[in-house]
Amino acid sequence: MHEAGLAAALAEELLEIARREGGRILRFSVEIGALSGVDPEAFRLAYEALRETVEELRETEMQLVLVPGRFRCQRCGREFEGDYFAVCPGCGDPGKSVLSGEELLLREVELDV
Repeated sequence: MHEAGLAAALAEELLEIARREGGRILRFSVEIGALSGVDPEAFRLAYEALRETVEELRETEMQLVLVPGRFRCQRCGREFEGDYFAVCPGCGDPGKSVLSGEELLLREVELDV
């Protein structure tokens, strides 16, 4: 489960932010794209387990924001939601560019300073 490694990297980043800003992390949000290969529930569970072992993170609140896969058709330019196997609903062409959905981003952090 690579989500455990991702949760550990997130915890390290949060601890670094808290040290740098001289505060305590209260809550934060993470964007997880539908195309990222990250299972949101497994990520949540991994972070919750890790949070119990790291005193500085024990009281934190994590919000997960799920980002759908969005594409732009290379033929007609239409934007649409889907996965890597989707074809353009307008012209049926399989050629597309990814606009969103691959992200795994620490988007917002609230601190008590």
